[in-house]
Parts: sequence; C-alpha cells; structure tokens
Amino acid sequence: MSNELHDLLEDGYIEGVDESGIVFAGPERHGLRILDSRFVEADLSGAKLIGCRLADVEFQNCRATDVSFAKSSLQDVTVAESRIGAFQGFGGSWTRCAIAGGKIDYLNLRAATVARLTIDNAVIGELDLSEAKIEGISFLNATVGKLILTNARTKRLDLRGVELRGLESNPEGLRGVVIGPTQVLDLAPVLADILGMKIA
Repeated sequence: MSNELHDLLEDGYIEGVDESGIVFAGPERHGLRILDSRFVEADLSGAKLIGCRLADVEFQNCRATDVSFAKSSLQDVTVAESRIGAFQGFGGSWTRCAIAGGKIDYLNLRAATVARLTIDNAVIGELDLSEAKIEGISFLNATVGKLILTNARTKRLDLRGVELRGLESNPEGLRGVVIGPTQVLDLAPVLADILGMKIA
C-alpha cells in the first residue's frame, strides 16, 4: 500500500483513487468514506470496514478469505471478477450495486436494505437475505447454491436468471419473488414444504 493511501485510510476519507495490488487488512475501521475510486487485484482479507460509506467504487479482480462491510452504505459499487470467501454486508444498505463475475462462498445481507442489486454471471455459494428489505434484486446467468429468505420483506426479487440449488424461507419471505415455470417444477418440493403442503 502506498504511504499516501495509508494516510487516507487513517484520515477516514478516500476519493479519486485508482490503486492496484493494495492490502486492506488492518485494524477495524468505522465511518470510513470511499468515493469515486477503483481498486484492482486488492487483497481484502480480514478488512473490517464497519458503518462505512462507499459511492462510485469498483473492486476488480480482488480476493479475500473474509471481508466485512457490515452496517455500511454502498451506492453504485461494483465487485467484478473477484474471489471472496465470506462477505459480511449485514445491516447495511445497497443501492445500484453489482456483482459481476467471480465467486463468493457466503454473502451475508441479513437485515440489509437492498434498493437495487444485480448479480451477473457470478457464483454465490450461500446468499443470506433473511430479514432483509428487498426493493429490487435481479440475476443474469448466475448460480446460487442456497438462498435464505426467512422473514425477508420483498418488493421485487427476480430469480429467473439464476440457477438456484437450494432455498430456505418461510411463507412471508416468498412474497414479491418472481420465478420461471421451470423453476416452479424444480423447487416444487421445497415450496410445498415451506407452505405446509403435502405432495401425494
């Protein structure tokens, strides 16, 4: 990491930065603001950016075993072609964000407010949206191993562009969810169990 960027992290304000190969690991940081910046091949492992604000930020070809943006505000943020183990985004807000390509083993958006999120050509091992407020999420050629929607409040969640391999929810969490005809057949046993129905 350049000395200049290190100083910016310490100051709690980063704007107009285009950096490659930096390491974000360090002490837990609260209230950091990152604006209009791009990070390529960064190592986010162990980064704990709590209650931060990110706007117009791109993470390209980054990696992390675990990273936390818990209770943070993300607006116009893109995570592209990155490999992440556990991504903690619970309790925050995501507006006009995108995950493009790459793989995330566990994406935790519990109790988050998701105004608009696009997951495009990416693989998500487990996507936890329990208790989240979902105004709009869409998928394009994506794969999700397990989707958790328990007690989610959903205005629109379009699952037609995702290969969904597992679903956990209660009836309330399914309101506002859009699925295709083939998905209805594939998910029939799970949906029946959630709704308390028996297939005979």
